[in-house]
Amino acid sequence: MNAEEDLLELRHCVANNLQKTARAVSRLYTEEMRPAGLTRAQFPILGTLDTEGPLSMGDIAHRLYMERTTLTRHLRPLEEAGFVDRPVSDGDARVRLVAITRAGRRKLRQAERYWRKAQALMLDRYGAEAWKELEAALRTLRRLAV
Repeated sequence: MNAEEDLLELRHCVANNLQKTARAVSRLYTEEMRPAGLTRAQFPILGTLDTEGPLSMGDIAHRLYMERTTLTRHLRPLEEAGFVDRPVSDGDARVRLVAITRAGRRKLRQAERYWRKAQALMLDRYGAEAWKELEAALRTLRRLAV
């Protein structure tokens, strides 16, 4: 079996290896961020809304590579806690947007402290330069996968 054929063995599955790695890394971030009261999935939703303003559900899902049903599941507790609201779009009254509230921004700032701790821990373990290279490779892989 040559090297190319070996990569077609199940143990080299790109999706499986990425998923296992994502789960392992997510555990670390989840533990470090637990005191903030946001899940690892809710944190980037608030971050996206904070930086990009009110967005439609479809726009959020697209930016985060998330299914709309999954997004809805993560948004519900954020809305119940008052961290996001659902204003009507200025351009189309039929469209409901998702916007971060002041309370959501405060929660995001609180969570960022814990996220930074998790991020620093991962960068210390993996190495900043190695992460920069992997991050670039992952962006390329995402682009090629869609």
